[in-house]
Parts: sequence; structure tokens; C-alpha cells
Amino acid sequence: MNTLRIVAISILLMITACSKAPLDFDPDPLKGSLHTVNWMGTYQGTFPCPSCDGMKTTLTLYPSNKYQISTEYLGQDPNPFRSQGSFRWDSTGNIIYLDRGQIYHVLQDKMYLLDVESQRIEGKDEQKYLVTKIAELEQ
Repeated sequence: MNTLRIVAISILLMITACSKAPLDFDPDPLKGSLHTVNWMGTYQGTFPCPSCDGMKTTLTLYPSNKYQISTEYLGQDPNPFRSQGSFRWDSTGNIIYLDRGQIYHVLQDKMYLLDVESQRIEGKDEQKYLVTKIAELEQ
């Protein structure tokens, strides 16, 4: 089943590489999301999946640049794939790179999954690559 998950994630990343929209943000790192929005918390969304009904993803970002992620392959395996690791910010303070390869554009209360070239999907499918904040971190 792990092979299926790896193939599904690889296909998702290849699909997202086909469509690009420029990101619109100030390149000044002090004005980036890292410093201007409350990005810590839990986000959730369901991404398209070529071999299942969707990949329900729950991602929690911690202030120490650590994360926990859970991905459930809807219509297939009821047991979510869970992982944790670290992420890094790009030089603008707007994009994070998870150590497992996923890239997100961080905004207030939402994040967009980006393609392998750090570009947002545009058009009618743009909202399919969105996770929204469902919970703040408890202090």
C-alpha cells in the first residue's frame, strides 16, 4: 500500500507541474507571511487523486518549523498515512518546503499546495489545491 501512496503523491506533483500561476507577494522577507500572519495551526483540505476519491490532508505547523501530516486516501484505505518532520521558509517568507517534498504558499488562514516549480495551480482547479486553517495551536 505504501507504493500506491508514493505513486499517488508522485502523480499529484507531476499534474501540478503542468499549470502555473505567478505568486503575487512582496519579495521583502519582513513583509512575508512568516512575519505578518498567524501561520501556526492545523490546516485541512482534500486534494485530487488519480487513483482514489481524494487525498484528505490534515497538516499542523508548529513554531519550531516542525509539522505533522496525515493523509487519508478516500475510497481506499481508511487508515491515514501519518508523518512528521521539518519545513523551511523561502527567502521571501511566503513559501514553505516540507522535508517530504511538498511546497505550500502560506496566506492568512489558508495555504495552497504548489507544483514542483513553486507555482500555484490556476483556473478552475485552483481551489482543489487549498487547505484551510481549522484550528489554532493551543498556547
